[in-house]
Amino acid sequence: MKLILITVILIAVYIIQREIYNTYWNRRLTTSLKFSKEYLECGEKGKLVETITNDKFLPLPVFQFKFSVDRALKFDDMENSNVTDNYHRNDIFSILGHQRITRKLDFTATERGIYKVEGATLLVKDFFLSSQFAEAVSVDSRVFVFPRKIDVSKVDNVFRGILGEINSKRSLIEDRLTYRGMRDYRTTDSFRTINWKQSAKACQLKVNVYDYTMDAQVKIMLNLDTDSMIRTNTLIEESISIVSSACRKFLRAKISVDVVSNGLDINKEVITLPGNGAESSHGITIDKYLASIANSSGNKEFLKMLDKEIMKAEDRILYLIISPYHKKDLLSKIDEMNKNGLYVSMIVPYYDQIGYTPERECIHGWEVSLTDAS
Repeated sequence: MKLILITVILIAVYIIQREIYNTYWNRRLTTSLKFSKEYLECGEKGKLVETITNDKFLPLPVFQFKFSVDRALKFDDMENSNVTDNYHRNDIFSILGHQRITRKLDFTATERGIYKVEGATLLVKDFFLSSQFAEAVSVDSRVFVFPRKIDVSKVDNVFRGILGEINSKRSLIEDRLTYRGMRDYRTTDSFRTINWKQSAKACQLKVNVYDYTMDAQVKIMLNLDTDSMIRTNTLIEESISIVSSACRKFLRAKISVDVVSNGLDINKEVITLPGNGAESSHGITIDKYLASIANSSGNKEFLKMLDKEIMKAEDRILYLIISPYHKKDLLSKIDEMNKNGLYVSMIVPYYDQIGYTPERECIHGWEVSLTDAS
């Protein structure tokens, strides 16, 4: 009789706890997966912060948290994980009532792009480990991995030419935000430029001198097509890195930069940079734009972009074209731009074992190791 009673009690306890878990397991249970930074440089380390909060009395004896991210993010801790096309992680632990667990997973960003957490799922078992409850988790967190920065000094002649041209195009309008120094007052000077404090010290009139503003801007045009049939992705990534590094160089010189390309995002939709700028923060905007490139709309679209610039014929814009593609149809557009008085320089990334001889004076080669690309 006692055995039957114990059995009945155990069955009752089992059924009751199962119903309690079925009803309350996900009540006041929150999870979070957040990247510690909004953006990283390629090669930089970051953290993925995993937080689980069980804000109720009911403990969760077996708690599994599964998620996947792109394997371009190389995690240091490979325990409870496996790597296929993605990095898959399955953390298993117990969480008591009114407890919060936080884990920080270190990783290295190895490739340019935008990365999100994919397929996050919760799996919980009841006290007797006989019933399993599951729920998909929505994760709204992403990290931008910026293009690899490279030394662009080997094409310093390109930058010197552009900087020299910009100086020759500068406006006669002074920039009141760029103070250069002082000099003695001249009768042609405006009274608004007099520095009264320094004039009193020197016992003669002194005026503030300002630098000139630069009306000219650099427009970098990136073509994501190549002439090569082998390892095209390496040449494209090198081209994107050149653009990113060149932009930072121009912005350090306080030169306004705009970037356009025939790039598409992962959904094969056109992406555009929201305007030009000369502030250092504009470099972040440019790198986010470059990180979002996943496809190309093709060389024909790039040629159409050049046609639009030819039609506008704005001589205040100086063009820097980055293109592994350098066939006659593109060269003819460059000839037309030069003929119309537009300033154009072009950098052509190419493989060292294939070689390249620039066809125009304004074109410069950029050698890429084919061995390193393999």
